Amino acid sequence: YSNMKPDSPTVHRRLAEWVRKGGVLVYCGKDDDPYQSVMEWWDTKGNHFTAPSQHLFQTLGINVDGGHGGRYKVGKGVVYVIRQDPKEFVLLTGGDSEYLRTIQQAYEQDGKAGSLVFKNNFYLERGPYDIIAVLDENPDSHPYVVDGPVIDLFDPQLPVLPKKEVAPGQQALLYDLKRVDDKGRPQVLASASRVYSEERSGNSYSFVAKSPVNTRNSARVLLPSSPVTVTVTGADGQPLSNVDAAWDAGSHTEYLGFDNSPDGVRVTLNW
Repeated sequence: YSNMKPDSPTVHRRLAEWVRKGGVLVYCGKDDDPYQSVMEWWDTKGNHFTAPSQHLFQTLGINVDGGHGGRYKVGKGVVYVIRQDPKEFVLLTGGDSEYLRTIQQAYEQDGKAGSLVFKNNFYLERGPYDIIAVLDENPDSHPYVVDGPVIDLFDPQLPVLPKKEVAPGQQALLYDLKRVDDKGRPQVLASASRVYSEERSGNSYSFVAKSPVNTRNSARVLLPSSPVTVTVTGADGQPLSNVDAAWDAGSHTEYLGFDNSPDGVRVTLNW
């Protein structure tokens, strides 16, 4: 609510409904930025609120003193109001102490979600992808370790690693080969191009890769077994020079490197 504002009162009705069913909401803000007074839904068409949070609190059925926050029971849920601008949490050392205490109480006591864990990393899993960031602003200096095999997508050579350690101050984008859909199906797992016109037969797999000119393609392709022949041709049907190819037996993947073309490069693998 600092600078950005909810775009309609419906947002508050949904939040209030969620809290009454047992949700725990923490509101942080002084409501003193200049965008509180713009002509918007909370101060036009019969509404006379000087801040959208006033409508939120009214919808929740709580009476919040302008300069003071507190803890409010709403249905089966709880609302905390902290009268600090969120930016104040980081302007001074220890400025986030009240906020962290509130979050811990809300999480452990009101949310009954177990112990709040403080860690030095962020981890997000989406399908076969792992997105990891490890912070260097934490007393914990341990790396985050992912057991492989994984493809390191931030490495231009797309290596297959038995494990990946992400140190403080580093980030990683990985493709976890344990989460490949249909491991028996030949397919491009990662490529610096768009893949078109895939064709599969008993012992061959082909596709067309398109990407901007004057760039180099790196690709890793899942196959049933090591390819006997690898053919890479341009849009004119002529074989490309300077093609890299390497088989990784542990992951059943072939690495390919070649010059990109927006007109398409045809790759055919036979095993």
